[in-house]
Amino acid sequence: MKNIKYLVAFPIVFSLLSCFDERDIDLPLKDLSGTIVIEGNVTDKNGPYSVKITRSEKINAASYPKPVTDAVVVISDNHGQSDTLKYTEGEYRTTHLTTHYGDVYTLSVTIDGVIYKATSKMPEYVEFTALKQKDIPDEYYIEKKVIPVFTDPEIKGNYYLFKSQGYLGIQEITLFSDYSVNGQVNNRVLNGSTNPPNSKVKVEMQCIDEAVYNYFKAQKSLNDPEFNTTVSANPPSNISNGALGYFSAHTTSEKEIIIQ
Repeated sequence: MKNIKYLVAFPIVFSLLSCFDERDIDLPLKDLSGTIVIEGNVTDKNGPYSVKITRSEKINAASYPKPVTDAVVVISDNHGQSDTLKYTEGEYRTTHLTTHYGDVYTLSVTIDGVIYKATSKMPEYVEFTALKQKDIPDEYYIEKKVIPVFTDPEIKGNYYLFKSQGYLGIQEITLFSDYSVNGQVNNRVLNGSTNPPNSKVKVEMQCIDEAVYNYFKAQKSLNDPEFNTTVSANPPSNISNGALGYFSAHTTSEKEIIIQ
């Protein structure tokens, strides 16, 4: 096996994906068209929570991935709670599930007699204190970037996903880990284009587990122009039985800032 870059077989599009962790991930390259793709999320906020299920397409396919509408989808936790999701408007939604950080959640999806499972532990809550602006002088202009302010816990092994949306209206994703900056106040800027004065930037902070971090870390290959193939490879999914995608139990909080 060798280190490769890859394209995935389902419609998750990021304008920019950046990581601050240089460890490599080894991935096998093979055709996975027709494979089940599951994208599930539960958060510490009130539900309903959703799971989207499709079948993957080759990267050059003209059609959109086909939704799976007849699956049996159940989310349970380590306290005996269980919720069978209902299909509506293209996704499966919970009806009564409640959540809390620190708990473990299991997703079970049954399709044509095959069971796909994933487990995700919702990390402890890390306070998203504020957003602050950082002006970075360039040769011809000043880049106006944004720093999410939070203090990483002293216990190592924390992972963060940030979704930011600036004046262009494009959602950009940045990943942080505490691999080299454990227990410190964050001073790393979010990735993305510079924002002009008086523009609003919205940021969502997610505390995610390591498996979900590795999954989204692998997505940066989508933005690598050097990799060009019509054969798809699977990112490091935390879902069993060969399914693509991810299941994430995470905390979430949001902030806004007006650029000066």
